[in-house]
Formats: sequence, C-alpha cells, structure tokens
Amino acid sequence: NISFVMKKKVGNAVVRNKIKRKLKSAVQKIVKEKHSIDLNYTYVIFGKNNVYKDKFIFVLNEVNKTFEKIKQMNNSI
Repeated sequence: NISFVMKKKVGNAVVRNKIKRKLKSAVQKIVKEKHSIDLNYTYVIFGKNNVYKDKFIFVLNEVNKTFEKIKQMNNSI
C-alpha cells in the first residue's frame, strides 16, 4: 500500500537505498504506534536528497506531520 520512489539523480544506489530504509522505518514506526496512516489507500512517497543528511527523529516528525495533514484532509471531505 505504501511505495517509496527515488530519482536516479539523487546520489548513487547506496544513498538512495539508505533514504528508502529511513523512510520505511519511519512509516513502520508511525503505523505501529500512532495508527495515523489509513491503510485503505495507496501512498507513494518520494525521497528527497536532504533525508540522507537529516537525523531519523527529524525525518520521523516530518513524515508524521505529512500523514496527519492527509488524515485531516480526508476527514474534512
């Protein structure tokens, strides 16, 4: 239900895979703890270059904020 996509222009394969692993682990932690992700939908997450340099806590907070916004948008419809 959740796909992680990277452009080939973002670093080499090692960098792209590290970004994907960080994002996957952040999403898994959010699903496990907060249940703020509605798994009835399909999500595509695009990895950016700054995720590689950022700490995991910052990435986790950003992903969490994004899914909270999506949840609010779905509730208002």
